[in-house]
Amino acid sequence: MKEWYKDWFNSPLYLKVYNHRSSEDAEKLLSLILSFIKPKKNVKILDSACGAGRHALFLAEKGFNTFGFDLSKTLLLEASRKARIQKLNIKYLLTDIRTACFKTKFDIILNIFTSFGYFETDEENFRFFRNAKSFFADMGYIVIDYLNPEFLKNNLVSDSTKNVDGILVKEHRYFENNRINKKITITSGVQVYRFEESVALYDFSALKKEFEKLNYKIEKLWGSYDGGEFDKKKSERIIMVLRPCVT
Repeated sequence: MKEWYKDWFNSPLYLKVYNHRSSEDAEKLLSLILSFIKPKKNVKILDSACGAGRHALFLAEKGFNTFGFDLSKTLLLEASRKARIQKLNIKYLLTDIRTACFKTKFDIILNIFTSFGYFETDEENFRFFRNAKSFFADMGYIVIDYLNPEFLKNNLVSDSTKNVDGILVKEHRYFENNRINKKITITSGVQVYRFEESVALYDFSALKKEFEKLNYKIEKLWGSYDGGEFDKKKSERIIMVLRPCVT
């Protein structure tokens, strides 16, 4: 499954399959984050691995200086198209999260909607957070929104089928090597396409330990987009607001 994200996220089929995602969750999460941080209007916000721009659009509409980057040219073109339609000035960059580098300094950095854990090693998965400390304008915030492995293990739907505008999508999910994997089979007319996803699993204790090693402190912890308290067994998400420790 090495570099599965390059094939899947660059495929036009990805946009077709997930085109019906509601912006409701994005607005809930971002409203929660903003209500806690209470940023001024002139702050600069970076949406890392921004995909098709759902979150960046919301932030730009609110008047924030919004930036985003992703490795998928297909998704960035869609994000740029939506920004043009809404006449929003969002600066997008095509880059790999492991090597991203910026001259601009940010007040808030987001890594949300499980844009984390795609790589083979811990070092690669946490590299962005190590590098991000040099991207802050001052004592900025970084937010990670990630799945909760404990909840996922107890509530996994192994197989599902859906029809999206005449496209048949079958998904098979399974655990292997401390990762959650998904095999996706898409049938469009007589054509059959196959893709994969694979995300490394880190429970809250493991995340906390890694972020402490990187010299971050947890300012806030939630277990849902509604702002519910985190519960290891019951929460669907691990949402952390982090700040670099003062040294």
